[in-house]
Amino acid sequence: MNRRLVLLIVGLILSGSLLAFSPAPASAAACTNEGSNCKVGVVGPGGGIVFYDAGSMQWWGRFLEAKPDRATTTTWGAETSLYVEGYIEGNGGLTIAQQRQRAKQIGMGKINTSLMVNKLLPPNLQSAGWFVPSKDELNALFDSWKINRLRRTFSAAPMWTSTEASDSFAWYQLFQDGTQFTDANGIIPLKTGNKSDAASHLHVGSNFASSPFRVIPVRAFPPSTGVAPTPVVVPTVTRFNDACAQSATSCTIGDIGPGGGIVFYDAGKTLPWGRYLEIAPASCEGVELPWRVGKARVYKNWETAVKQRLIAKRVGMGKSNTKVITQSFGTGSYAAQFAQDSTCNGKDDWFLPSKDELDLAYNNIAQNREGGKDTPLGGFNKGYYWTSTDYNNVTAWTEYFMDGQQFDRVQTLRGNRLPPANPFRVRPIRSFR
Repeated sequence: MNRRLVLLIVGLILSGSLLAFSPAPASAAACTNEGSNCKVGVVGPGGGIVFYDAGSMQWWGRFLEAKPDRATTTTWGAETSLYVEGYIEGNGGLTIAQQRQRAKQIGMGKINTSLMVNKLLPPNLQSAGWFVPSKDELNALFDSWKINRLRRTFSAAPMWTSTEASDSFAWYQLFQDGTQFTDANGIIPLKTGNKSDAASHLHVGSNFASSPFRVIPVRAFPPSTGVAPTPVVVPTVTRFNDACAQSATSCTIGDIGPGGGIVFYDAGKTLPWGRYLEIAPASCEGVELPWRVGKARVYKNWETAVKQRLIAKRVGMGKSNTKVITQSFGTGSYAAQFAQDSTCNGKDDWFLPSKDELDLAYNNIAQNREGGKDTPLGGFNKGYYWTSTDYNNVTAWTEYFMDGQQFDRVQTLRGNRLPPANPFRVRPIRSFR
């Protein structure tokens, strides 16, 4: 590949000489690099807009700030892996799959970008401290921009992340609506890679035209010397843990939960919605169900609907989303009603997972698929699963369990219309403790 095209986006972000931004004057910069007087929406110490606050110091820092996006007519980089199988970290080696899963997380953008630079560009480009955001960092920016009405305006355009999905594909996000894609596994037919793309593709059913990729420079602060956490080891079989199954305590990912499902998330502490999430076994899965029946709307006030839909993506929102949906639609044969009516293994508090809850299930327990077969843990089909998060009263969010891409699909559909035909599915979850 022409070297001028290889990751020029990283050079645009990280080269101090090309960043034509300057920090706000000291007299106006109430938010300091040590984190004093900082909150979402204010100007950060680097002159960007603070869009994320972790609430306390993390291994990577606490706050994230973003600059205006920069146009680029170049590519993400060479279609080769950033990672080496068996990478040694701590007491053991990490698989490429583990490294890519971790690369999605908040806090990983700087490390991802360093890998990109070290592999493809001179390392001295890192002097300015800005980096290409990870998948989750960029998504946090999009949500914060819409929910908090940040003063900075970003382009309605495709934005690269620094998260690699495979040797030839990388994650990007449409800032028209927040969808995150790779376009792999048949989403764009016959496509074998996107890292060399200079512009996005037109998707079937979308009215978003193809346009050049852009990059939003992001910066973390206060400075931290912490170490990235070890990735979740995706189990291949369920484990019986008496404390978890019988007492709903001391659960780990992969344990059989008190509802006979599979524990896929531990928040680390008890939150208003609980601490753990478990997903029902395959025997309790719903098949060929639409998301809606009738013409009722979930969110009736268009002025507040945008914010409600963004909040409805979050972890902890699935149960309330399900209640709102069933109250709006009433009785019938549809996804949320199926989940709410489930009495799987004697429990009656199941619900349809939110967008982010279902994504956690995919990331934490559905990573061992062989080809197009059902996953060994949980028996997840490679097709689409409904979430409880509405998109626009006509479509709702789904997750493609072949690779974790999330798309909005027409709410009245029961499955793919085009071959290979595959029904949409529902996998209830429940929260506890």
